[in-house]
Amino acid sequence: MNGFDISSLRIDELMDREWLAVNHLGGFASSSLVGCNTRKYHGLLVAALAPPVRRMVILSRVEDAILRNGKTHPLSCCEYPGVIHPNGRPFLRAFAPAPYPRWAYQGDDWTIEKSVRLLEGENTVVLTYTLLAGAEPVELEVRPLFALRGIHELMYQWQGRLDALKKDANGAHLRIPPTARTPEAFLAHDGQFIAGPNWYLSTIYRRESERGYKGLEDVWMPGSMRWRLAAGKSVYLVCSTEPIDLQRAIAKAVASFPQRATGGELGADEAVEALYRAADQFIASAPDGAIAAITDFPWAAPSGRDAMIALPGLLLATRRFAHAKGMLEFFASRLQRGLIPSEFPEDGAPPMYTSADASLWFINAVYAYWKSAGDDS
Repeated sequence: MNGFDISSLRIDELMDREWLAVNHLGGFASSSLVGCNTRKYHGLLVAALAPPVRRMVILSRVEDAILRNGKTHPLSCCEYPGVIHPNGRPFLRAFAPAPYPRWAYQGDDWTIEKSVRLLEGENTVVLTYTLLAGAEPVELEVRPLFALRGIHELMYQWQGRLDALKKDANGAHLRIPPTARTPEAFLAHDGQFIAGPNWYLSTIYRRESERGYKGLEDVWMPGSMRWRLAAGKSVYLVCSTEPIDLQRAIAKAVASFPQRATGGELGADEAVEALYRAADQFIASAPDGAIAAITDFPWAAPSGRDAMIALPGLLLATRRFAHAKGMLEFFASRLQRGLIPSEFPEDGAPPMYTSADASLWFINAVYAYWKSAGDDS
C-alpha cells in the first residue's frame, strides 16, 4: 500500500491531520487520519440532500475491530470525556489519501486494509475491508454509528426514536425510517447482521470545543455486522440515502477507482498531480446542471464570490474549460440587478445577493476564461 508511514506520529498528531473525499454533489466524507471525528462536520457519509446544499451527517463513523483468539483488536478511535475508546492507534501502520482514503492495520499475525469510497454523483459510501495477510482467517466486526442531522447541528438521544427495519430475512439490507427530525437512510452489506440498537453517548469533538462551540454528541447504532475474513478476501458495507443495490454499488466503486480522472495531460509531476486531485474536490454539480465551487470544506455552503476568485486555479489551470464555461453560464443565468449570487444558503433557500464585488470577480473570471480557452462565444 503506497501511502504515508505514520508509525512515528502520536495519536494527538494524527487527530490534528484530516482527510477529505467528495461525491461532487456537495456531499463528502472526512475525519482525522486516525479515524477519530474531531469536528461535528466529520462523517463517513455527509449527504447533500438538495445538491450542493442541505448537507446532513448520515453515517458519522464506524466502530470496527478484529476478533482474534478471544481478544478484540480495535481499528477505530473515538474520544469521550477523559478517554480515547476504542483506541486503534497501536495497530495503525499507514494511510494513503489517493485515489481514495485507505488505512493499513497490522496485528501479530494479520494485516488488513480499510478503504472509503464515495460514489460519484450519489449520496452513497462504500466501506471495504481486505485481509492482506493472515496465518488463518479472522473475524471482523463493524458497528455503524448514525448522526442523521444537519452539518451545523448535533444529535442527542432524546431527539428521536430510531429503528432499523430489515428489508430481507437475514438483515443484509436495512432501512432506517425517517422521523420528524431525521432523514431516511439505508444500509447494505455482505456479512451477518446482529441486531442490537443502542445509543453511544457523549462523543467529544475537540475542535468544536476549542472554537467555543458545543462539542458533545450522541450517535445511534442499529446493530453490528460480522464477517469471517480469509487472506485476500474483501467484504463490503454500504450506506446511502437511497435504497441500495449492493452488487451495483460495489461494482461502481471498483470501476471508479483507482482510474479516476487526474491531470495526466498536465505531466507526470507528482506535486502537480496532487494539486489537480485537490482542486477536483472543490467542484460540485447539481442535477439541474448547475456547477458550483465549495471553497470552504467542510462547513461553508457554495459562495459565488469565492467561486469566481477560485475559478482560474480550479478549472483553468487544470484545463477543465467545459466546467469553467458551465459555471460562468450558471451564475450569469441568475444575475439580478447586476449582481451574481454571493451565497447559496445551506437550508436550500433561494440564493443571496449581498456582495457587490462578486460581479467584478465574475467579469475577471470571464476574461481569464477567454484568455485560457480562446472561446469568443
